[in-house]
Amino acid sequence: MIDYWCNAFTPDREPLWRAVIAEDGLSIKLGAREDDEFVDAVGMVLRMNQAAITTLILPVCNLDAGAPIDEFAHYALRPIEMHQLTAAHPGRFLGYWSITPDQPSDLAAATEALESAWCVGLHNHTHSWDHPFDSPALEPYYELATEHGVPVVMQAGASGGHRVHELGRPTAIAEPARRHPDVVFVLSHLGIPWLTDTIRMATEHDNVMIGTATHSPGRWASEFIEFIAGAGQEKTLFGTGYPLNGHVHVQAQLDALDVDGATKEALRHGNARRIFARIPNRVGG
Repeated sequence: MIDYWCNAFTPDREPLWRAVIAEDGLSIKLGAREDDEFVDAVGMVLRMNQAAITTLILPVCNLDAGAPIDEFAHYALRPIEMHQLTAAHPGRFLGYWSITPDQPSDLAAATEALESAWCVGLHNHTHSWDHPFDSPALEPYYELATEHGVPVVMQAGASGGHRVHELGRPTAIAEPARRHPDVVFVLSHLGIPWLTDTIRMATEHDNVMIGTATHSPGRWASEFIEFIAGAGQEKTLFGTGYPLNGHVHVQAQLDALDVDGATKEALRHGNARRIFARIPNRVGG
C-alpha cells in the first residue's frame, strides 16, 4: 500500500497534537492502540512492513519561529528531516512541498523542493490560508505543478478546528481543473461534509481525484463505496492522515471492505503509483 497523506509521526510531535486537540476541543483520540503510537523511523518501517505498506508520503515545509501551536507546519516535516528519512530508508518515505502562498519566498522554496528526489508533488493545507482552490494566489503553484508534472493534493471539506470551512468547498476546484488540464488535483478528506460535490468534481473532470485521508474505511458512506466500486475505481487514493488513523488498524478495515479485488488494488497502490509518477519502483529497508 501507498499512504498518500501521513503527517509527521515521530514522538516529538505527539505533545503538539495533544495540545492543539485540547485547545480546539476536538474529539480525537491519539495512540489508542499499541500499533498506532508515535514512533521513530525504524519503528514506523516495522509497522509499515506489518501492514504491507511500501511508502508513506508526508507534507514537508519550513516552520517560522514563533508559529502558533495550530500552525500546520508543526505537523509536517522539515526538509532536513525528509532528507534524513530518505537517506536511511530509500523509497519508504517521500514527501510533497506544503505551500505557504502568503510567503513571498515560498514559491522559490517549492521550486527547490521539486528538484529533490524525495518530492513527488505539492500540498495545500487549505484552511491555513484565506484562499479557496480558485484563488489567484494559488495559480503560480498550479503552473509550477504543470511545469514539473506533479499532482497537487489539498484538504477539501470543512476544517477540523476553528477555521473558515467554506475555503474547502470542493466545487472551487472546477476552474483550476479546466485551466490546468495536465495537473492532477486530489481533493483530500473526501470533501466532507460535501461528499456529493466531491464525487461530482471527480466525475466531471478527468484530472480531479479523491483522497480518503483522515476517514477510515469503516466510516465511508455507501455513496462513496458505490463510487469507488464503479466509475470511481481509478479516481481514489487511500490515505490515513496519521495520527488520525493508525496504519495497521485502517489496513484491516480496508481488507474487510465489501468491494472486489481490483478496487482494493487500485486503492492500495495502483492509483497512487500512476498519479505520483516519481515514486520509485524499488524501495529500501
